[in-house]
Amino acid sequence: MTGTKLTSTGHAVANAPWLDNHFQSARAGYEDCLRSVGIMEGWTVLDAGCGGGNFLPLICELVGSDGAVIAIDLAPENVARVETLCRERVLRRVQTHVASVMSLPFDNATFDCVWSANVVQYLTEPEFDCAVAEFKRVLKPGGILAIKEHDTTIGHLLPMDPGTMARLVSARRSKSNVLGPWCGSSMPSRLRKAGLAEVTRRGWLVERWAPMAPYTRALFADGIRYFAGLAAKHDIPASDLQAWQDAARDPESLLNDPDCCLREFFVLTARRVVTREASSSQ
Repeated sequence: MTGTKLTSTGHAVANAPWLDNHFQSARAGYEDCLRSVGIMEGWTVLDAGCGGGNFLPLICELVGSDGAVIAIDLAPENVARVETLCRERVLRRVQTHVASVMSLPFDNATFDCVWSANVVQYLTEPEFDCAVAEFKRVLKPGGILAIKEHDTTIGHLLPMDPGTMARLVSARRSKSNVLGPWCGSSMPSRLRKAGLAEVTRRGWLVERWAPMAPYTRALFADGIRYFAGLAAKHDIPASDLQAWQDAARDPESLLNDPDCCLREFFVLTARRVVTREASSSQ
């Protein structure tokens, strides 16, 4: 994956074209995850880190005509993309802001739900604590905080040896100062550490086997190139580096394998803030 997969804020695999392919490829699991949060008609919902806006149509559907949806993202081009979708009536009207999850431009007790998907992986631990404090601040009494995150320690690009991916993830974790795309399974304990007890958690395993849809093939090929670029920057066995480079030179040979499979795992961690007093004391 080239630098075009970066947002203007420097976040990898976070621009709209990449996110579109990823969402379409895992749509059934992603939408099942969002529906499981329990968003109700008439609610006011914040999509905290909306990316290109893939989750927004379903959020709008869930809150209905009497609800309100607000979307923020740190990358101006992602917010502009959502605004374009609204103008083109692909989306009903969604309020948008260029903003950080660590400094939300909203009053206390504004939202019935804060939904944040694949965002906190880019934060350091102190930044994560700051973001959670902001999420709690803007939630109404009884509001729901829902965080969806990947766990790339459970991920495969078959027919490549699964150990090749596992060793690269391990090498990345050892050098990372952010929570990283492997943080999904650690999210329940992280929220408890941040003062949010009694969280619920559920994981989804998403598999796409050959033959793959065009958007999944594009995602697979881009993913191979991206991981090959990462492999060159990390301390992994020479044989693993060679395997990534070979795959990146000819991803079609993998995609055309009848046993090709793209497998990923993600976790939804949610917690209802019962009272403002409880939220402020946690």
